[in-house]
Amino acid sequence: MRYRVIPAIALTTALLSMPALAATPEDPQWPYQVECAKWTKVPVPAQDIGTAPQQCDAQALYYGKDGKGAGRDGNAARHCAYRERGSGTAIQEQGAVFGGSGLLMMLYANGEGVARNIPLAKRFACEYGGAPAEVEGRLQHLDAIASGKDGKPMDICDDVTSGMMMGFCTGREGDSARAQRETRWTSLQSTWSPSQRNALAELRKSAKAYFDSVSTAETDMSGTARGAMAETAYENLDKTLFTDIEGFEHGKRPATRAQDFAAADRSLNATYKKVLARLGVASSSSDGSQYGTVSANGVRATQRLWLNYREAWVRFATTRYPAVAADTWRAWLSRERSGALLELISD
Repeated sequence: MRYRVIPAIALTTALLSMPALAATPEDPQWPYQVECAKWTKVPVPAQDIGTAPQQCDAQALYYGKDGKGAGRDGNAARHCAYRERGSGTAIQEQGAVFGGSGLLMMLYANGEGVARNIPLAKRFACEYGGAPAEVEGRLQHLDAIASGKDGKPMDICDDVTSGMMMGFCTGREGDSARAQRETRWTSLQSTWSPSQRNALAELRKSAKAYFDSVSTAETDMSGTARGAMAETAYENLDKTLFTDIEGFEHGKRPATRAQDFAAADRSLNATYKKVLARLGVASSSSDGSQYGTVSANGVRATQRLWLNYREAWVRFATTRYPAVAADTWRAWLSRERSGALLELISD
């Protein structure tokens, strides 16, 4: 399972923004570069390389299709990681955040399918590159493993310091959670009628468009941790959708009534206008918007997608739970959206 690209952050762009290993001639070397010079010639055991298909996916082979070990094949993962590594270029050229040299570092550090080889793991840690503090942290981590101070399996995400890598690692966790949740989705609707399953599919399609917009347009993307924040925003919404429907399957119902919809709709409209006005004022201030990249235009675009999402919810709910009036669901969803909009301008 390849890493799900965080909305609006292309993987290749992110990789190319990672610091390169080599310092320029006029710059002093980082401490990790001095350390890494010791490990560049550590030999690679020819018998470990093996062969792998051109389109193999070391991440899926190592972590499993669900990110938790389902269908895991450590030997195939190693062979694939050697293919992804190529001639030993840094991660910028490898294009596999959880494969290539990074995965080989883990395999040799942990002794998984191969003899533990800390010097070789250090070579691969240096090849993998990344932020200086991350490389230094991984080298220190390997020293702790070698000395017996750390007995836990090593993972690429153990020593991250950069916002970019936090985003990738958060994304990997989100991918795994969604893969496991997909199994639960399948089980949840196993006894439903075709029309009910179709209505859920349409709801989830609308949900994805809305959640993607929230995770970028209604999330401040100005900081280095923007990838992690976008992923977290998406995952929270996606998880909530499942838990809500799971609860309704067990008899839970919205704490609203059909007659509440008119008031909830008025309140939502008032909140929406308030948020747009606040964002408009902030964007025109001399010191820039206090809400980062969140803008009135972004909220407008997201609101349009939310309206589609709300009606898809109503179509699904009235198909699956026909005893509950459509406006009961609209009232509940409108109140939820009002709260989310207010959070955007909350101090």
